[in-house]
Amino acid sequence: MVTTIMMRAMLRTLGRRSRHMRSYQRAAQGYFAYGCVYLFGAALQLTPDRQHDFYGIPWWAFFVVGAALVVVVPRFIWRGYRRFTQVMSIFPGIKAMTLLMKQGKLMGAGEPTNTYNWFFVVVALSASVLMMRAGFGRTNAESEE
Repeated sequence: MVTTIMMRAMLRTLGRRSRHMRSYQRAAQGYFAYGCVYLFGAALQLTPDRQHDFYGIPWWAFFVVGAALVVVVPRFIWRGYRRFTQVMSIFPGIKAMTLLMKQGKLMGAGEPTNTYNWFFVVVALSASVLMMRAGFGRTNAESEE
């Protein structure tokens, strides 16, 4: 009887840990999608006017760093680094808010809005929410005690 109770407790703990890690995996996938959409949009908006050095840094270096971030950041989130996920969850939300303000200004001026920006807002908010749920979720307090 005691072993049955202990087995049930262990299974509950493992189930909690599994759900906890799944939230980090979803957050990592969300950030990866956000990064890919970000890079795709940057490539679409690349014009000859933007292909110039920025304080001695070649313009293509920003794409290389962006691609590295799309690969590296989700790996840290996937591994369940709570503080890292908490801090990184802020940035997609900030990007979504700036795009919403930009779209609001366009709408206020009577100009057509950019469909890609609306899509990007949805992706950025989704990534931010997934990361906040993983980093600030209730399961963190249970698993760290």
